[in-house]
Amino acid sequence: MAGSLVDLLTPGGKLVSYGMIAEEPISVHASTLVSKSLTLRGKNIISRWPSEVSPGKRASDIATAKQIALALTDQFDVVATYGLGELADAVAHAVQPGKVGTVLVRPR
Repeated sequence: MAGSLVDLLTPGGKLVSYGMIAEEPISVHASTLVSKSLTLRGKNIISRWPSEVSPGKRASDIATAKQIALALTDQFDVVATYGLGELADAVAHAVQPGKVGTVLVRPR
């Protein structure tokens, strides 16, 4: 997808990749970046979020994420739901090779 997005940029444009959602590498031909003087940049706030964001802002972010997830449940292919007491099982399931879908952990 990065190649298609880069094609849409005007000369001097910037493509910013937030986080690491996809596992595949970003594939953009160097001549495209050079000929249009483009910038490719990465931004990953998630790893620094707990230490760089205030507790109030984190609580607000989490509440917003919950609202979005609850409003768009049809967008999530849930394969399993675990309670907090089953966290080890949930993590083992989430990292299984070839796993497809979302593993949820519920508070109770």
